[in-house]
Amino acid sequence: MRLVLVMLLVLASVMLVPFGVISVLIGTAEQHHIDNAYVVGFVPGAACDDDHELYLLVEDGELVDCVPAGQFASGRINLPGFTDTQEDQVGGLVDTLGSDGLSATDQREIQNLVDELAAAVPPEARLYHDEVVSGSDRVWLGIGMTAIGILGVVGGFWMGKTWAQQHRPVDRQGRTER
Repeated sequence: MRLVLVMLLVLASVMLVPFGVISVLIGTAEQHHIDNAYVVGFVPGAACDDDHELYLLVEDGELVDCVPAGQFASGRINLPGFTDTQEDQVGGLVDTLGSDGLSATDQREIQNLVDELAAAVPPEARLYHDEVVSGSDRVWLGIGMTAIGILGVVGGFWMGKTWAQQHRPVDRQGRTER
């Protein structure tokens, strides 16, 4: 019976490790997205990636809509947790500063306004607020799952070895056979 329990421990531990590694990878990606949610991407040309929620052209301050294929762009600033008034406030500043291109000073001013408004966004309106575990929490959970899985495998093999040593066949003279 003990051997069956050890085998179940090893099996459960082996299954726990990949789930832990996957949780670490997903949590890292989520945390990267959370960290960059309120960072404005200033790009030359119309190129963008998935790192930021808001992209503006350096040349004229125009909004670059970076949406996945098959979705329609809104054509307006849309930051998670911002009210329409706050988004209009950012848009107004962009329109004011961007008419002749966005200098480094203009970019800092826009980013400072976004940071100021983002600080007032309640936690329940932020990205991933509806998930019990996300971002760095998911990373730590994944690290814990991986560590427990590895310890379970090592412990299971150690207990299996101990069991095997205790249950070696004995010959008629009472000596352990090898």
